[in-house]
Amino acid sequence: MHKPGSRVSSPNLKFRLAFVAAALVFVATLLVTLSTLSVAERGMKEVIGNQQFTMLTGAVSFMDDRIGDRLRQVEAVAANAPAAALSDNMLMQQYLDVQARMWGNDYLNFLTLARSGEMVVTLREFPVGRHLNAAGVDYFERVMRTRASVISEPLRSRLSDKNVVIFAAPIRNPAGEVEQVLVASVDLQGSGFLRQIGALRPGKTGYLFLMTADGIMIDHPEKDRVMQPVSAKPGANTGTERALKGYEGWLEARSKDGRESIYAYKRLRSTGWILAARYPTDEAFAPLAEMRRNAFFGALGLALASGMLAWVLVFRLLGPLEALRDRVWSIRHDATDIAVLCDGRKDEIGELGRAFYELMAEREKAEGERSATEKRLRLIADNLPVLIAYLDRERRFQFGNATFEKWFGVRPEELVGMTVSELMGREAYGQVRDFLDEAYAGRSVTCEVHLNAQGAPRFLQGTFIPDIQPDGSVAGVYALKHDVTHTKEVEAQLVQLTRVDTLTGIANRRMFSETLQHALDRARRSGKGLALAYLDVDHFKRINDSYGHGVGDEVLKEFARRLTAGVRNTDTPARLSGDEFVVILEEISTRAEAERIGAKIVASMRVPIETSKGPIRASSSVGIALSQPNQGQEELLAAADSALYTAKGKGRDGYAVFDEDTSPKEVRPASPGLAAPGE
Repeated sequence: MHKPGSRVSSPNLKFRLAFVAAALVFVATLLVTLSTLSVAERGMKEVIGNQQFTMLTGAVSFMDDRIGDRLRQVEAVAANAPAAALSDNMLMQQYLDVQARMWGNDYLNFLTLARSGEMVVTLREFPVGRHLNAAGVDYFERVMRTRASVISEPLRSRLSDKNVVIFAAPIRNPAGEVEQVLVASVDLQGSGFLRQIGALRPGKTGYLFLMTADGIMIDHPEKDRVMQPVSAKPGANTGTERALKGYEGWLEARSKDGRESIYAYKRLRSTGWILAARYPTDEAFAPLAEMRRNAFFGALGLALASGMLAWVLVFRLLGPLEALRDRVWSIRHDATDIAVLCDGRKDEIGELGRAFYELMAEREKAEGERSATEKRLRLIADNLPVLIAYLDRERRFQFGNATFEKWFGVRPEELVGMTVSELMGREAYGQVRDFLDEAYAGRSVTCEVHLNAQGAPRFLQGTFIPDIQPDGSVAGVYALKHDVTHTKEVEAQLVQLTRVDTLTGIANRRMFSETLQHALDRARRSGKGLALAYLDVDHFKRINDSYGHGVGDEVLKEFARRLTAGVRNTDTPARLSGDEFVVILEEISTRAEAERIGAKIVASMRVPIETSKGPIRASSSVGIALSQPNQGQEELLAAADSALYTAKGKGRDGYAVFDEDTSPKEVRPASPGLAAPGE
């Protein structure tokens, strides 16, 4: 039998515990250090990326302003060109020379092009053997087609062999027609905005580059890539490929030379070009890499020191456990009374177990209550005819109710991680983007969006509510949207009712006035003729007095029906008031064509009208006026009205054509069966 005094205490357990504690401290310290540095790296990467994108946003705004200034300068030069210079090349040459001196060295050259595309005047002479005809060239054809100023894609100048961009603006004659096109060329590499943004390059080896929306390189440190497609250099860059598809922002991608870099992309509003910045990742995070190495050795030293301290603490903290071990050994080997265990801390483990049990019971109860609450809230949200969603900081859905599946065919679990653009489309996202920006800035906003959901148009109206944290930051946005499509349809119907005559179903005076103005504008632009027919029912008061206003309304309805059926699909009949009607006759090429329509109207009205009081004979008088250049609505309507009174004065049941030199001079009755006047 061993005596307690002779027993040798084994240090194995203490040693193992101290070793494990030291190892845990070492591993934990190392993991915490590395994970902290990793989190710092991700945060730093986001900061650098946001800085690059913010820098690009400012640079793009500057470039847009400079390009806008250039375009306005060229428009001003074109608009102020003397009218006489359109037929006097020497005068145009002098005018452009003055403008060129005024704007300094901003432009390589000013020249003008005739409507055929042939060059008329140039400030800088072309080299011998070179000739400019811009017919078929994009910037020239766009100016001639839109009659507005344009900015070309980058191209190679025939005059200077430099990479240039063209600013082109129409020069109009006194009649407002495009007579010539003013062309101003700007050297891209020598322009002010490219030189100034070049100073913004990130780091020592980073750089900025500029490309068109089609991937043609406009400016790049590697000069042999300028004016070449991005794809001309072997390899792939996923960031640039995304930017060409419309992406704006920053991301990390591998460049074509295999080097990981932070890329930022931003489009110019004025031209659609893409300004990009490349910042090599190894250069950006060089200080952090050094910190990681230093932190590793520092963590190792801290872990060793912690291990030594743990060794000391284990020996002290395991004292009560060693005493308990001695008592158990003594009870087993020396037959010591078990009462010695009463001196131990026998209740601590039991109290800890009971405390842990109570804690877990409370937790399970809380979890059950929370689950029930979430179920009730989900049930309510899923059965409301409203879109309810939550967007995180990256503007991706983290929650959506079942209404998304009903309206968009997307289940709530599929919605998580999607962007607004992916769900509703870019066009719909463009309608709400500014409102989302306000919500992420901390302000609740209300907006409307029109989109197609599963092939059906919808109008959604709702609110964006920011999820503001205690520190004032916005963690996300709550979105609440309800369907107002039916309301919009009712509003549209009400607006339509204000434009239609309620008795006859044809256009009323308001719609007639709007339609006539548009028709006059189209006639001026196209050069095609337009006529206005003014007509009424002969002796309509006699019909009302003899048969009553109810029968009079029947006559007006049939009159409107025959009028609509008797004119062309391109013509617009309308009721002004009472028995007064008008017809807008578009694309009338000759006076005879207007007369044929007038005769057809008169003939169609002679057929007796079936009413509740039996057939009633009626007829119509028609006054026709052909529009004149620069004639307004009132003048044309007055001319047609004057022709109508002339037709009435000649016995009614016929038509008259207004002639501004002699007033209405032709009044012809339309005989039954007569296809056209004079036949």
